[in-house]
Formats: sequence, structure tokens, C-alpha cells
Amino acid sequence: MSQMDVFRENARFAISELRDGLHEPLTSEQQQKLLYLLSGHHRVAGICTLLTEADVPGFRQELVRSAEARIQLLKLGAGQPPTHVQATSHVGSFFDAIAAGADALALEIARLSPVRWLGGEEWEEDFRYARFLHVLLLEGLRPSPEVETALSAFQHADEGGERPSPRRLLCEAFFSREQKAFDLAFDDLLHERELEALEREKSGPLSHPARHHTEKHVFIEGLALLHLAHSCGLKTRPEYPMVPGIARR
Repeated sequence: MSQMDVFRENARFAISELRDGLHEPLTSEQQQKLLYLLSGHHRVAGICTLLTEADVPGFRQELVRSAEARIQLLKLGAGQPPTHVQATSHVGSFFDAIAAGADALALEIARLSPVRWLGGEEWEEDFRYARFLHVLLLEGLRPSPEVETALSAFQHADEGGERPSPRRLLCEAFFSREQKAFDLAFDDLLHERELEALEREKSGPLSHPARHHTEKHVFIEGLALLHLAHSCGLKTRPEYPMVPGIARR
């Protein structure tokens, strides 16, 4: 049995256990934590399905289930202050929905996600990045005043570094529809991702080995960003590192 087969079987076992757990009498926050974990295991199972069997429908089905779990999570505790796992910067399932072509689910996640930064629970630049993409989708991918306001807030939050982050540059390219800016920013993001993966492997035992070893082969965020780029009228190449063309068909 290959490593990916092991990861997939472990993810499926965890999914079964978590779904059983959701039938137990739990508080809203306990349910949210289980649903948060459930999304992550569906993502791992989906990537393993793609890598071991080239099963694109099976891959997308798992990503859809991740997004559905996120929507269920966001609906819990209505009227109460958002919890840590409900923070907008937890964008994994949002990207899962877009990568799976489930735009209606991505829109629902955008609608349900907190619109204010949870200062003690997330980095501001992470929130502003997610919020920009949410607003962009909610505005029909048009460069509206609302999208411009969200972009300005992200630019302000991202001012601390020596140079703009690749994600900020990508968001600027989505707004301006500037092809060259998009190409350069996306390549920079992939390079940054590769370096991060190498650093994790050098730093000692991995805290989430299944997530690391699957997502270093299939970068779901990158897949989702290419989908958004295409929808914005930008051109993309057939193949990129960590974003296999088969996953985009």
C-alpha cells in the first residue's frame, strides 16, 4: 500500500469517526471543531483520490463535502460572536469549493463568513485577503467600488513587509485584469509555497504529515486562484508546479 493510500484510508476513517461524533450531544463550539476537522480530512481524501486513481469526479466530490461541512459550521451559533474556527481567514474550504467548480457553495461560504476582522483570532492580512476574494465573488467578479474598498484594506494590512506579498499582487491583478502582473504574482506564490514546504520538512517532525504530503503535490489554493483568474478573463498555462492540469479539467 502506497503512502497516499495510507493517507486516504486514515482520512476516511477519521471522516467516519467525526460524522458519528456529530450525532452526539455537543455544544455549538464542539460541533464547529468537529466540522472544521472534517473539512480538512475531506481535502486530504480528495487529493489522495486524484493522485492514486486520477479520479477527478471523486476528487471534486470530496472538496464539495469539505465546503458543505464549512457551511454547516458557519451556520452554527447564529447570533453569537464568531469563534476561532469560524474566522474568515480559514479559507481552505472556500478554495475547495472554487477548485471543485462548486461556485454556489463558495458564494454561500462568502455570505456566511464574518465580515469583521477577529483581532485576537487571526492575522489581519489573512483576513483581508480572504475578505477581498469573498467580496470579489459576491460582486460577480466585477471591479466594483466594494471590491476596490476590500482591496485597499488588504493593501493597507500588507504594508509591513519589504515588498508586497504575492497574494496581494494577485488580488491587484484580479482587480486590474493585468495579465503580466497576474503571471508574475502567481509564479511568485508557487515559489513561496515550495520554499515553505521545504522549510517544514527541515524543521523536524511534521504536525500534519498527511496534509503536508498531499498539498505539496496539489495546491488547492493555487487551483482555486487559477479558476478565478480564468473567470476574470485572464489567461493561464495548462500546467504549473503543484497544480496539475488534470485537476482543472
